[in-house]
Parts: sequence; structure tokens; C-alpha cells
Amino acid sequence: MSGNYSITSFGQYWKDDNYNAGSNNSSAYGMSDSSTEASIFGGDTSTYASNPYENVFGTDVDYSSQYDSIIDSFHKQLDDIRAAQAEEEAQADDDNDGDDTTVGESDPETGTEPSDTEPSGDEPAGDEPAGDEPAGDEPAGDEPTGDETTGDEPTGDEPTGDEPAAYTDEELSLIYNTAQDILDATVRYESGLFGGTDEEAFIEALSNEKLTPELMQGVQAQLKAEGHDLFDLIRSETSGGTEDILEGYALAKLGGESKESGTKLESYGPYQDMDKSSVEYQNYIRKCVSLFKTAVNGAGTDEKVLAYVMSLPDDIRADVEAQYNEKYGKDTKFMDRGKKEVSGVLKDEYWS
Repeated sequence: MSGNYSITSFGQYWKDDNYNAGSNNSSAYGMSDSSTEASIFGGDTSTYASNPYENVFGTDVDYSSQYDSIIDSFHKQLDDIRAAQAEEEAQADDDNDGDDTTVGESDPETGTEPSDTEPSGDEPAGDEPAGDEPAGDEPAGDEPTGDETTGDEPTGDEPTGDEPAAYTDEELSLIYNTAQDILDATVRYESGLFGGTDEEAFIEALSNEKLTPELMQGVQAQLKAEGHDLFDLIRSETSGGTEDILEGYALAKLGGESKESGTKLESYGPYQDMDKSSVEYQNYIRKCVSLFKTAVNGAGTDEKVLAYVMSLPDDIRADVEAQYNEKYGKDTKFMDRGKKEVSGVLKDEYWS
């Protein structure tokens, strides 16, 4: 028997009945004539001619049954090793699966299923805050809550941007009553909607000296809140000299554009409390002088621009008059020049 053979082949060789019987049938194991038992165990072949077990395992002893048990034990050990390896691999897989346990899956080690709602460890449960985090609507630290304000943020009725400052109760009353007086004199007068106008009441409402440009803005806002506009009411409800007077008062306090000439006119509000010696104030007075001169000169008179100048507060109009007389009053003074250009209600309103 030549070449490399496993231990199984070796055992099978010893178990062969023909060999144990002393047969020299070498063809059963692929041996040539020159390959005898001596080539397997070494030594002189004549020594083993009668019994193949002599001088190897003892004289005339059949060890084939012992080798059967050795081979079987060897295979059993191999099976045990493979089984142990398979068990270790299975245990490693189970450990990896345990790390990926999610809600609803059982824990392979404890057999318990985790709860969907109960927190584990230090994790917050439900809506309860974890650590220093605020719970529900309760503020954390210095954070503002509800209607509380922080810093310089405006609240409630406080003005923002260009909005006027909050009015006093007296001012609010004047604003509301003036708006209602205007509506009473126009859309609610006698026969109802646009059925007539109480012109005297309308003029009295707008010419009130207490109604400053700032408060007039409140009146306009109140009228718009009730679906009306001051200038629309003046132009739709009045005409002639009355319209000129009313528009003069409205333009002087709110500013805007003259209906006839399209002249842009500025509210006197910013200049009312200004230092009279300032350049800005003097420029405004000079502009009003120019407006008056343009209104009374030429072929026609711009009554609305003239009414605008005459509707200025007494102190501002006095400054306009003084500068006009200084520049252009050599022949005719300010008041005489205006009175000469008007008649009717306009003359009664400003030159009576």
C-alpha cells in the first residue's frame, strides 16, 4: 500500500477480511507485485510472510477490533468539535440579535418584552420634562410666556413705527365725537344717505382749534372704520365756498393735494411746536407765502390753496402774513389782498 492515506483508509486496511486472514491479495488495495507488507511497515518481507501483525503490534494478535473503536472515537470527537463550534456560532448570532431589540420584540436573554410607554433609565416618560427642560406651557428660565413682553417689544395699544402715540381719554372722546358730528352733518342729516348736508355743523367740526393734526388723523381713521373718507364726504356733500373752506381745514391738518390745481400741500403738524428760528420752520413759512401769492395772483383764484393758508393756526399764519408783507405788501397787505379775492362764505369764514 503506497501513497498518502487518511486514518480512515488506514483503519479500513486493517479491517479488511482478506488481509486479516493472511491473504496476500494486494490487488484489492492497489499494490503492485513489488509492493508488499514490507513496504508498509519496513524490514524484510520474509519476516511478515506468515502473519502481517508480527513484530508490529505483537505476535499473532488481531488488533482490528481495537482500531475500530479508535476510529469511531476519533469521528465522535470530530462530531463533538463541530457541534461545539455550531453552538458558539449560534450563541454569537443570538448576542447580536439582542443588541437590535426594538419596542415590541422580546429580549432573548430575559424573555421579557419591553413596554411601549414606560421609560427606561433616565429617559423622560410621556409629556414629563427630562432634566431642566420646561414641561407643558411652563416657562423655562427667563423665557416670556403668554402676554408678557420682553425688552422693548410693543404691547397692546402702544404705538409702533409711524403710528401716533396712545390718545388720552379726553382725546379719544374728541376724536369719536368729531367723527360722529361729521357723519351727522352729512350721511345721517335729515333725509338720510347723501340727502343733504348741515354745512355749518360740518365746518364747526373741522375748525375746532382743539382738533390738532394728530387728532385729525384719529378722526380720519374712525371715519374709515365706519366706511367713509373725509375728503370724499367733503367733495360729495358740499360745493362752492363751503367745499373750499372744509377742504382748506382738512388739507392744513392732514396734508394732501388740492382738488383744482393738484398742488401738493403739507400738514402743519410737524412745524407747530418747532423753533421758529430754525431753518426748517422758516422754509415752511416761505413756502406758505409763495402758495398764498400764487393763489391770489393771476386770472383766477385758487380758493382751496387760499383756504389752506387761512386755515393755519393763528401763530403760524401770523408769521406767513409778516413775511408776505415784508416781501410783497408794499401796495397791498396780506389780509387785504386775500379779502379782495373772495366772497360769500369764504369771506365770512376768514375775514369777518
